Amino acid sequence: MFRKSESGQALVIALILLAVGSLLVIPVLSHVFTNLNYNQLIECRTLNDYAADAGIQKATCMVYNNPGTYTMSENFTINGRRVSISTEYMGGGLFAIVSTASGGGCGKTTIRSFVNLSVGSFAYVIGAKSSIALSNCVVDSLPTPGEADIYSNGNISILGTSSLVNGDAFAVGLVTKGKEKIAGVVTEGADPLQFPSVYAALYKQMAMEGGTYNGDLTLTGTQHIGPLYINGQLDVKPGAMIILDGPLYVTGLIKVTGGHLDGEEHVYTENNIQMSGGGYGSQSIPVMVSINGTISLVGPVVDAVIYAPVNTVTLTNLQLFGAVGGNVCNIGNAIIRYSESLHGRSDLPGSELYPLTYTYE
Repeated sequence: MFRKSESGQALVIALILLAVGSLLVIPVLSHVFTNLNYNQLIECRTLNDYAADAGIQKATCMVYNNPGTYTMSENFTINGRRVSISTEYMGGGLFAIVSTASGGGCGKTTIRSFVNLSVGSFAYVIGAKSSIALSNCVVDSLPTPGEADIYSNGNISILGTSSLVNGDAFAVGLVTKGKEKIAGVVTEGADPLQFPSVYAALYKQMAMEGGTYNGDLTLTGTQHIGPLYINGQLDVKPGAMIILDGPLYVTGLIKVTGGHLDGEEHVYTENNIQMSGGGYGSQSIPVMVSINGTISLVGPVVDAVIYAPVNTVTLTNLQLFGAVGGNVCNIGNAIIRYSESLHGRSDLPGSELYPLTYTYE
């Protein structure tokens, strides 16, 4: 049992502890609530950041799937956040994307990104959607020989005593003739090869940035041209030296007879391409595309990627340094050398979008 003096002391101690405890509890509770509010704010802002980033990713996918739709805007909701995205084509293959997310009572997050349309290289020296037919052809690669692979979503046929494919051959169908003329591995029953889009709308817009020429255009002598949209045919006469300062987009036939196209810029047409006795290209290996028609090259020396995605490519009596793609590829009396510099090129048919900047506000 406590004596009276001891019980009095215990009461004093209890009162002191109660007073001190109240002094401690209030700051602790305040600190707890401050931390709770801070964590809620961080969570809210993080959700805004994630939502704004989702908007960037969505807009990038929309551009990837249809780069011809240059200006677009859209609103959507994700994780309880309202997201507004806008995409604007800036010219030269550059897109500006802005994504703003708001909600949760913590303001908004805006992300601005510039992305560039950048496209994967042709992985094969010759690629065909339907068939490849080679006759008296040598197919190789530089600077490393033996890397000149060919791929057909149908059959492959190789004829001629001088023919050689110094690489592997892949056919969804069969190598019906000329297996012995393939230095590498032959694979029949391969999986179908995915062929790249040409993104015609984008290159049309890029060409139109330099102006429009209505009617058939005939070029002679030495001239600089491009970017230019030609609403008609293009005829390059013998002896002409046409230096491309920008891409060309032509709605009609492109005919080059004994003339030469030079420069790093690409040439697109909605119609056929016919070249005979001239040349095209530069050390950078530009791209020549027939969006809907055929490509026929006879005799020129060509440094380029040749692509006719829905029709036939016919190459005869020529040397080509680059790559070939088409629905059907018929090549005779030719030397085709694949440039390994095409790997990683940022301007070939096919596509990826690479971010150049990514800033938060």
